[in-house]
Amino acid sequence: MAVRKLKSGKWAADVTVGVKWDGSRDRRVETYPTKGQARKAETRLLMEKERLRGRVTARITLAEFVDEVYWPQKAGLRANTRQGYERDLRRRILPALGNMELEQINKLNIQRMISGCPTRKTATNARETLSSVLGCAVEMGMIPVNPASFRYTYPGDGAADPERGGVWLTTFAEHMRLLGLLRETQPGSCVERICVIGLCEGLRKGEVLALRWEDVDLARRELTVRGTYTQGIGGAHETDPKNRNARRTIPLRAYAAERMAAWGPGEGPIVSGTGGGLLSPVTAGERMRRFTAGSYPDGEPLPRVTMASLRHSFATACVNEGMEVSKLSRIMGHADVKTTMRYYVRQKLGDLKAAVDAMDGARDKTDKSL
Repeated sequence: MAVRKLKSGKWAADVTVGVKWDGSRDRRVETYPTKGQARKAETRLLMEKERLRGRVTARITLAEFVDEVYWPQKAGLRANTRQGYERDLRRRILPALGNMELEQINKLNIQRMISGCPTRKTATNARETLSSVLGCAVEMGMIPVNPASFRYTYPGDGAADPERGGVWLTTFAEHMRLLGLLRETQPGSCVERICVIGLCEGLRKGEVLALRWEDVDLARRELTVRGTYTQGIGGAHETDPKNRNARRTIPLRAYAAERMAAWGPGEGPIVSGTGGGLLSPVTAGERMRRFTAGSYPDGEPLPRVTMASLRHSFATACVNEGMEVSKLSRIMGHADVKTTMRYYVRQKLGDLKAAVDAMDGARDKTDKSL
């Protein structure tokens, strides 16, 4: 059994699913124009083979399904995505549900698994991973619905830690205060470069690390995202952007262009590691933690920003400055503006007070003019 390319340029899925009534092999060969279509056909034929053996039914346990069906079908997952799925399965899902047959998994026992997670973030990740696994079972016709797609109650609902995942700087004034300190104390360092690109351009942390000098046009003040560098199974991996919307060309803000001109232009990665190569995501995170453990000259502790919260800080500050969300979403590489607003914009109480004060001030001016 295999997927192979034919001389015609098409792709064939070739699977022996069993034995015919006369004792000969029941070999199925299907041809498709693309390799992806042939792989899907191979998976379908392999499932047919397992059904004929009487092994893959709804009575298979979740752990068996993951090993025998799910992982073989998800061979093309990005390394960092697979690492996250494996972590969720090992720590949360399989200990709670692994010995249960697929048809026994319902909303009640999924809620118990979610309630046993220490934080909302870990619970959300576990549910999304489980939804991917059970969605595969639905596609195979093994269960009628995906119970992990239902609504659930998460740990910490209504009491989320506002600084979980790193502090969000919600105004450009906060951004410039931090960037000004870096310009004075660590000019050209990897931390300054990470913060400038993250706060001024809103790139994902993997996109920041994969950005090269040839991706930046200082004269036109444009930046093109062509790849990402993330931690996964076996270490860090450089891959294509997360999705087609992530491959994008965006404007380069004046401050970012000014600092990049001071750093270079050079060759290779803008945020470079030892020997001029790509900087490890682990090393980058550690250097950010060391920097944010310090303080401003007046003694005020530095905000504990992370590579992830820099992107969120960019989005929130842009909204506070009045940028149209559809334009912001395109800059950030999102397919849907709902993603931008739901996950990347978070207002502080001070921001809300400032907005109310501005509204009151506008009303007072109107009253005086009457």
